[in-house]
Amino acid sequence: MKQDIRKDFPMLESNIIYFDNSSTSLKPYSVLESITEFYTKYTSNAYRGSYINSEYISLKIDETRELVATMLNCSPREVIFTSNCTDSINQLVRMLNINKRTKVICSLLEHHSNYLPWLNNANILTVNLNDDGTIDLIELEKLLKENKIKLVSITALSNVTGNVQPIKEICQIVHKYKALVNLDCCQFAPHYKINVKDIDCDFLTLSAHKMCGPSGLGVIYGKKDLLLKYGGGMVDRIIDNEDIRYKEIPYCFEAGTPAIENILGFASAIRYYLSYGYDNITKRNKELNDYFYKRILASKNIELIFPISKKHAPIFTFKLKNKDLNLNYVAKILSDSANICVSSGYQCCQPLYNSMKEKGGIRVSLQFYNTEEEIDYFFNIIDNLKI
Repeated sequence: MKQDIRKDFPMLESNIIYFDNSSTSLKPYSVLESITEFYTKYTSNAYRGSYINSEYISLKIDETRELVATMLNCSPREVIFTSNCTDSINQLVRMLNINKRTKVICSLLEHHSNYLPWLNNANILTVNLNDDGTIDLIELEKLLKENKIKLVSITALSNVTGNVQPIKEICQIVHKYKALVNLDCCQFAPHYKINVKDIDCDFLTLSAHKMCGPSGLGVIYGKKDLLLKYGGGMVDRIIDNEDIRYKEIPYCFEAGTPAIENILGFASAIRYYLSYGYDNITKRNKELNDYFYKRILASKNIELIFPISKKHAPIFTFKLKNKDLNLNYVAKILSDSANICVSSGYQCCQPLYNSMKEKGGIRVSLQFYNTEEEIDYFFNIIDNLKI
């Protein structure tokens, strides 16, 4: 990976220490330029016009779909664009005809986006965790064996603990009992290469803005035979009320005008990732992970809330050893006095905190453009807070 990678991110031209990448990532110039180019050179609707701009944009959207397919190792026909990961999961609820008689398994780790849609619409069962913060596979199999489960929807990487889940093993166990698997890969995709054929998940959901892309765009991957089985109903042509032709997959799931500028921006984000290579990104993030972990173990003011598994991304949630301190107040001090951006609170994962009897935490989440010098600066501030 080239040494001056930070120059690709305009936000880093200031003195900001951006440690909230799990919330949203920074955007490189190439992504911003793609969005600007659409508005200044190619503004038009997609799949609607027989003129050059519209035809060009339609081709660029299909090109983005092919890039996503390359990233995931699937067919472009298995890629559906949505508004974000939350929208993706809610679409799955409708697509799979989930109702209160349907049994769905989630875990304690789930972001509210992968918990509330199932809780509100299905008969939800919750699998617990092992001591290292990974899914208890023995309990998962027990739940599958004792219940008629339609779907298991699990995060591949927790946005709070940073622990990577045994997703391939989860899929193997779930399929043994003829159930389906959705993997929430919002946090996994920014850190690790994904091969859906190897993992053998049935569905996968993610958001572009977590991996250097724009906000307002999500993705559903679904196996083609399942998308055909649960196909949507967006109309292609109405001859009369008795003769209606529907669009083919994946277009039948994408009603209305697409988020064109976001799709084009995501194409640039994917190219950015692929140009450096996931192996390089994963390697760099492991270096940051190991360095931060070493520093946090030696810290005199903070301590980890959750266990760290063997495979772990650079996402750390901690509390102050001085339990009387308000976490939001500490995060505000870090921002106002040191220009450090962190997350405080429950990070949309309150059931997990409740299980630990914790009232929130401070989260630091790193990405490949962060540095060891920034980590040193953070610990110099946090360990010398006069509060």
